[in-house]
Amino acid sequence: MAATAAATAVAEHLSSFNYNWMTERELQDHVATVLETRFPTRREHALSRRDRPDFLVESQGLTIAIEVKVAGAHNAVLRQLGRYAEHDGIAALVLASGKRTLLAGVPRQIHTKPIALALLAGAL
Repeated sequence: MAATAAATAVAEHLSSFNYNWMTERELQDHVATVLETRFPTRREHALSRRDRPDFLVESQGLTIAIEVKVAGAHNAVLRQLGRYAEHDGIAALVLASGKRTLLAGVPRQIHTKPIALALLAGAL
């Protein structure tokens, strides 16, 4: 329950801003600025040799992994989130995207870890 609340707080914070971006890197830069105003944030911190979420933040004493996507196959995104969820230090996940289609159909949890969704409004 606490992990869900922590992830929801991060997702709601991200969703409350408008973003102006043309590339995934630009969007990530804007997301970093927004996150750092409220949460202790680490960018591209390696969980393992293969797993490197775009951001790790501390929310309500828990570590939340955030993945920012502007494109990608739905199954590939779910596999990536699943790998992050397998790490014991990750309490919850946030998938953030400027495209509703990338957020559609994402389950509310993977491997018992809650997932919150953040729609990043703005322009491509």
